[in-house]
Amino acid sequence: MRKLFLIAMLMGSVLFSTRQSYSVACQEDTVAGGATATENVIKVTITTGGGLYGPVKSRYKVGEEIPVSISLTNTGSAPVKYCLSTSLFQNRPQLKRGGQLLPYVTKLTEMVDKEELIQRCEKSTARQEFELQPKQTRVVDWFTFSSTSINWYGPLTAGHYEMVLQRRITCCQGPMVQSDKITFEVTQ
Repeated sequence: MRKLFLIAMLMGSVLFSTRQSYSVACQEDTVAGGATATENVIKVTITTGGGLYGPVKSRYKVGEEIPVSISLTNTGSAPVKYCLSTSLFQNRPQLKRGGQLLPYVTKLTEMVDKEELIQRCEKSTARQEFELQPKQTRVVDWFTFSSTSINWYGPLTAGHYEMVLQRRITCCQGPMVQSDKITFEVTQ
């Protein structure tokens, strides 16, 4: 009888933890259908240029640094919190050239998804929480496609590009919210 009780307790804890993991995975895949209240009211907008990089623009030369500014908007009627940690934990660009999805050139994103690094990020003093007031928009982050930044895709060749960004609102783990789609050109 004691053995059955222990098995039942173990199964219950496994099911509960699986349910939580499944819930997070579903939220990442279907943000609108199952995200937390914070993710439902935060809109992610991206631009090439803008913020600290001057005016928004959509034409770049091969080899030129391409900055991406990330803004969050609180579309709700109550203040919401968001976090800043590192670009690798919070951002997952999805870039297409000529309609074809480009793969990442490194395994950096797979490495940061490991539990040890997630926990290190969660304990880091670099993570900071901020608050967005209702209807407030704020540039919160940026990264660049360049040789001196995170090497997401390597040097971009001439062509027409489309990009969306999966942005984590929490610091190091949790659901991601998809941004709007932007386009830009890289020319010779």
